Amino acid sequence: MFARVQPVLVLCGLLLFLGCQGEPVVPVRLSENLAAPQELRIPLEEDGPWVFGFDRRLEPKEDIRINASLLRYLEVRTGLRFRLHVAPRGANVADEICDGKVHFGIVGTVTYLQAYHRCGARIIVRGRNQEGQDTYRAAIVVPINSPLRDFKALRGRSFAFGAPNSTQGHLIPRLMLQQGGISLQDLRSYAFHDSHASTANAVISGRYDAGGLQDTLALTLARRGLIRILAMSDPYPSSGIIMAPNVPSRTVEIVREALLALDPANRDAGMLYHWERSEMPRGFVTARDEEYEALYRIAREIGLLGP
Repeated sequence: MFARVQPVLVLCGLLLFLGCQGEPVVPVRLSENLAAPQELRIPLEEDGPWVFGFDRRLEPKEDIRINASLLRYLEVRTGLRFRLHVAPRGANVADEICDGKVHFGIVGTVTYLQAYHRCGARIIVRGRNQEGQDTYRAAIVVPINSPLRDFKALRGRSFAFGAPNSTQGHLIPRLMLQQGGISLQDLRSYAFHDSHASTANAVISGRYDAGGLQDTLALTLARRGLIRILAMSDPYPSSGIIMAPNVPSRTVEIVREALLALDPANRDAGMLYHWERSEMPRGFVTARDEEYEALYRIAREIGLLGP
């Protein structure tokens, strides 16, 4: 049983953890089969603490502050207890959901699809962007002074992807390249980076000829004159919050209702830390697993989910 932990203390502990350990590495372990749900090893008392994991998006300390503020909101709104968990080296949120180490995950689509594929994890809500839409896009970007003007020019060039399990940093850019007739073998070189910020820095610095980014960061950097957007993808269902397969339905409904009630731009803005930098700046809408079938098929085709 976990002792009750105040969000501020949790945040401080996590920041100290990162300072000692360095930036966590989040590699992908591909699933081979859709396994039966496993029993969670964390005690499932009704009031918690319910443990949230998260995908890396920005600098580690910023990710922690942003996500910890959401848990603070959930505690006030529901009366339940929550704890934020940073995945250690050699693990990702899909693994930890299915291994019973976390109950909920604030994740991108690829992580959700991996957890769904491996152990039947479900998505409960997905985020709304600054325009209030519950879809997102990816961008392929180049340095501001790059001579590249179209997809054909990417042949023989270097490319920076985000993390292997990133939807906007890997899955959708891979699909965009494929649709443009560019395979990985057509690139001179490519590499994966642990966050969108790292990918952006790789392109801005000129270390890579092009890269794949989330749409919001790409648009922000383009407005600042730091990169140029070569292409934007079609819209796809956005990132969301998933649950482990054995979380009690009553708890799931309490958490879902609180997330759907979140008003980050007005009533609840004071409880959140720079929530506009998250992938859910306008809150959440209900999500269903079947809405992700197309992306599930694409992820399998390019090997992100295993056989």
